[in-house]
Amino acid sequence: MQKHPRHRLARAYYLGPRSYFLTICTSQRRKLFTDQRLVELLVNELAQFLSQGFSIYANCFMPDHCHVLAVAMTDTSDLAKAVRAFKGASAAHVRSLGIRNLWQRDYYDHILRSSESFDAAAAYIFENPVRSGLASDAHDWPFRGSFVFDWKKCSSGFTPLLFGSAAPVVVPAALCHSSGAPAV
Repeated sequence: MQKHPRHRLARAYYLGPRSYFLTICTSQRRKLFTDQRLVELLVNELAQFLSQGFSIYANCFMPDHCHVLAVAMTDTSDLAKAVRAFKGASAAHVRSLGIRNLWQRDYYDHILRSSESFDAAAAYIFENPVRSGLASDAHDWPFRGSFVFDWKKCSSGFTPLLFGSAAPVVVPAALCHSSGAPAV
């Protein structure tokens, strides 16, 4: 079995107050997240992040992966521990639905820099179903949300996207900005 190259930074980068854009994929990229009941269960399990000192600024469940914009709020916040808690608790709960091996072993993370906007990262997450051709409008996709702000009010104004996309996304910064999200 071939070992994957290490793609994590030193552990210190995952401790304390920082902001993370996460992508967590299903095992074998199975398209499991089309079932409303399953996604609701997983959104409830995002509370595992809250118990580890994180706030969930944005989330979106696509058919075979989810995106989470998590903000560590305390000096003791530990991203690896929070992701482990979320994946473990959610995998245990979905077994009651007959689903085994829910998650891929690893996940992808991007630490937001101080120059990167929370609103732009949230817009990127909310617009993912549109970019993927799953919805014509982000508001049409039922599997996204925020624990911090009312994302449904985000409908006008432009904020540039992160991660190399050339297209702007419609998001009003005044409605979507959260004073609870620290600038890091």
